[in-house]
Amino acid sequence: MQIKVKTIRDLEVIEKELNSIHCGVLAVPLEEDFEQIAANFVYHDKNIFIYIQNKELFKNIRFGTQAKFTAIREFDWKKESGVDAKTVYKLFYISVNGLIKPVEEKKLKNTIKQSFIQKYSGRLIESDTKSKSLGKLLVIDSEELTATEEVGV
Repeated sequence: MQIKVKTIRDLEVIEKELNSIHCGVLAVPLEEDFEQIAANFVYHDKNIFIYIQNKELFKNIRFGTQAKFTAIREFDWKKESGVDAKTVYKLFYISVNGLIKPVEEKKLKNTIKQSFIQKYSGRLIESDTKSKSLGKLLVIDSEELTATEEVGV
């Protein structure tokens, strides 16, 4: 098997994919180690926003340090037009590197909450109603966004 790898730096392509992909893996530094967490996310204003429900994990994150988020989309290559019959797999992933910080600004929290609910439920919540907390909101203040397309033939 041969693997073909193509790096994509076109921000328009990356942003489109980040808005359509629903989950990924967050790697965060802790006080004594690091943790990888599968998570839903929202891409907003060139940053990644993630809710953490685990309060103990949230307390142990070393804020202000480098974190990495990887969003992954696997193609259904058998249904995709223009894919070579010899293709074994086709994978597209985006890596976002940057500083991890807690979100404290109330207006931004409300904006992200609306975006999160709309992305995952397809509807908006009413602003005057109280809704259940989604957890503690984190942001990866992105310094680098890169996408990679990998094809196995």
